[in-house]
Amino acid sequence: MKSTVGGEASVLILHATAGAGHTRAAQAIAAALKPSGRSHRVVDTLECTSALFRRMYVKSYIDLVQKAPELWGYFYEKADVMPSTDSKRVRARLAFDKLNSRPFKKLLEEAKPEIILCTHFLPLELLSDMKGCGKLNTPVHAVITDVSPHAFWIYRHIEHYHVATLSAARELARKGFPAERISVTGIPVDPIFAHRTPATEARAKLGLPEKPTVLLLSGGFGVGPMKQMLASFSDSRANLSLVMVAGKNAELEKECRALAAKLPVSVTVHGFVNNMHELMDAADLIVTKPGGLTTTEILAKGKPMALVAPIPGQEQRNCEYLLEEGAAVRLYDVGDSAHYLEKWLSDGVRMKRMSAAARAISKPDAAKEIAAALITRLTK
Repeated sequence: MKSTVGGEASVLILHATAGAGHTRAAQAIAAALKPSGRSHRVVDTLECTSALFRRMYVKSYIDLVQKAPELWGYFYEKADVMPSTDSKRVRARLAFDKLNSRPFKKLLEEAKPEIILCTHFLPLELLSDMKGCGKLNTPVHAVITDVSPHAFWIYRHIEHYHVATLSAARELARKGFPAERISVTGIPVDPIFAHRTPATEARAKLGLPEKPTVLLLSGGFGVGPMKQMLASFSDSRANLSLVMVAGKNAELEKECRALAAKLPVSVTVHGFVNNMHELMDAADLIVTKPGGLTTTEILAKGKPMALVAPIPGQEQRNCEYLLEEGAAVRLYDVGDSAHYLEKWLSDGVRMKRMSAAARAISKPDAAKEIAAALITRLTK
C-alpha cells in the first residue's frame, strides 16, 4: 500500500505488507486521526526498498509460514532474546536493511513528520539506528500488533510503545524497555468495529438466511484449512449457515465455491471483502487463525471464536491468551469441523460465556487512544 497522501505530514504512519494485520493497524490509526484534522501519511515501508528485497521479504515470510510453520516457530522462539547491539547478527541484518532501503531517508525528508508511528518492526530498526546516530530527532511510537512483544520489535531509541495487554507491558519491561514509556492501549482496529449490530439485523441486510451462522476466515492472504472445514459438512443435517471469506486467494475462492455448491447446508463464499465488520455482526461464531488484528476485531464485536491452525510463534501466543481468557475454543480436528461447530453453536451457555469474555478483554477504542496520544505529543 502506498501513501494515502503525498508531501509533508504531521504524522507519518509506517507499516509493512508482510502480513495484512500491520497494514490494517496503520489504516485504523489513520482513520482515528482523521477527525482531528492532523495531516498524516500511511506508507508501506517496503515501497521504500528495492523490488527484489520487497519480493523476497514478503514471499519468504508467506512461504515459510505456509510450507514450514514449525521452522518459522523455531526461528521465532530462538530469536526472542535481546541481542547485544554490536552482535554480528544485528549488524548484518541492519546493514542489509539499510542497503535495501535508501529511499527511506528520502521519504523522511519529503514528509517532514512531527511524529512517526510504526505498526511493523522493519522501520523501527532503521529509525532507531538513525536516532542513535543523531540523524533523526523526530519522536517515534510503535504499536505491537500481537499480544506478545517479540524481541524483533524492541529498540532502545524508540520513544514509546503501545501494547495489547498488561502482560505484554510487563514482558516488554522485563526485556529492558522503560516501563514509563509503555502504554496498554490494546491493538488498534478500525473504529467501525466498535459499533455492534444485532446478528438478525446484519443477516437481513446481507441477504443471509436467518439461521445460526458461522463465519470462516482465512486471513488476508487466504491461508488455513478452509477446504477441509467446508468438506466436513458434506453429510451434515445441521440447520445453520456458513459464510466463508477466502481473502486475496482467488484459487481458494474458486475451489471453495465449487465445493460449497455440493454441500447440504447454506454456504456463501466471498473473496476479499471490505465489509468484514458486517459479516462479523452477522455471525454467531467465528472460525479464524489467531492473527493479532483479526482476533482483535472479533473481540471488539464481542463474538465467540474458534481458533484453527495457529502459526507457531506469534499466532500460538495469541491463541493461548484467548483460550486462557475464555474468549475462544480451539478447533484441532478440522476434518471434523462440522461436528464441533454444531456442538458449540448448540451450547447457548458456552456461547454467551465466550461472548462475555470477548467483550471483557476487548479494547475497541485502541486506535482512538493511540491517535490521542500522538496528538498530545504533538501539542507539547
